[in-house]
Amino acid sequence: MKIIELNKWIKKQKKANKMKTSMINFRDMNGWKFDETIIDNDKKKFFSIGAFKFTNHIKQTWYQPLIIQREVGILGIIKKTIKSVDYYLLQAKIEPGNINNIQLSPTVQATKSNYLRAHGGKKTKFIDYFIKKTKACKVITSLKLSEQGTRYTSKANRNILINLKKNKLKIASNFIWLSKKNLFYLIRKKNLLNMDSISVFSSSIKKNKNDNPINTFTKLKLRIKKESKILFIKSKKIPFQSLKGWKVLNNKIYDLKKIFFSIIALNVKTNSREVQSWSQPIISDHFTSINGFLLQKFDNTNHYLLQTVLEPGFEKPKFTSTISIKNFNKKHKIKDKFIKYFKNKKNILIDVVNSDEGGRFYRNETRNIVSMLKSKKGLNLTKKYIWASHNQIVDLISQNLLSIEARNLFASFNIDKIK
Repeated sequence: MKIIELNKWIKKQKKANKMKTSMINFRDMNGWKFDETIIDNDKKKFFSIGAFKFTNHIKQTWYQPLIIQREVGILGIIKKTIKSVDYYLLQAKIEPGNINNIQLSPTVQATKSNYLRAHGGKKTKFIDYFIKKTKACKVITSLKLSEQGTRYTSKANRNILINLKKNKLKIASNFIWLSKKNLFYLIRKKNLLNMDSISVFSSSIKKNKNDNPINTFTKLKLRIKKESKILFIKSKKIPFQSLKGWKVLNNKIYDLKKIFFSIIALNVKTNSREVQSWSQPIISDHFTSINGFLLQKFDNTNHYLLQTVLEPGFEKPKFTSTISIKNFNKKHKIKDKFIKYFKNKKNILIDVVNSDEGGRFYRNETRNIVSMLKSKKGLNLTKKYIWASHNQIVDLISQNLLSIEARNLFASFNIDKIK
């Protein structure tokens, strides 16, 4: 599709898909309850939000809520190939937390509660391609991958890319087939390509034919293994009123220092979802986050500087981006020594703002940057950091050892290499 036609289609979808949201008190949410220890759905479906006290391996203690969602959702994209050109089926989907009204989401983006129709609404389109065995398509990738460990507790989604054997498929007006050229254009547009779409693409990046890593993959896994023996976070569920450093109001829960997030409640009305109205809690960041890779060539191979991290929602440590700072605020004292490498525009290879998924997160933005390091001197890396090649990043994703922030940034930078 030509870019001018794509932009016209997006503009048309924004006019056609309407959603109105309004803030309400927690106790006014229809179908939800808010008691001392949990914000929960009446049917015990979808998700809940609980309050926790955390203590880590160096006896640091902090308090924060997390989303509890044990269901493994489905993020699925259908692909077809016509005359050697690959096309991917995305949908213009409207969510209560979206900034741009509509964002281009996967063919299927649904929790188990959604596709089993716990909401009593319409059936999720194309869901059968992803939950039933069918001869009409071939599975290219299917990976169970973790979500944000600072927002969820032990949350994962199944990321699936399937190839349609027969190219004929009836689609509604809010669905569109996009080429890699279209995706390359969209990935650089602010808050337009849904993070769940990027997540699916991250699970299906091709390896390079030539890849010369300076560290073995065994060394990378050993690094995680060693960190797993050292790092730990203990959690204890507590009442919301016991969240030290947080303010609990009738319509908002937020931390006073503004380093975490707020929880608010919304009433939602729309003309383009399985149900036309509902209420729900949703998380809202205080400031834009920053997520960046330092990139350097070793032996003619791109290497990404990773760091190990254990977040409260993870069971074990993972690798993440060189810098990954939630609620990046210049007023806060940023201790990260690598932040200076992302200020020189001459070294920036990609710099784009993407927002979090709008079903759980309210207008949360992250600035995603890849910066090329010109000099090989002066980094003074601690054991927390390690270089990984392109192909090694692909393998880390396949083994669910890379955070969603890092793998989505990797996919954004390598969108032309999807299968």
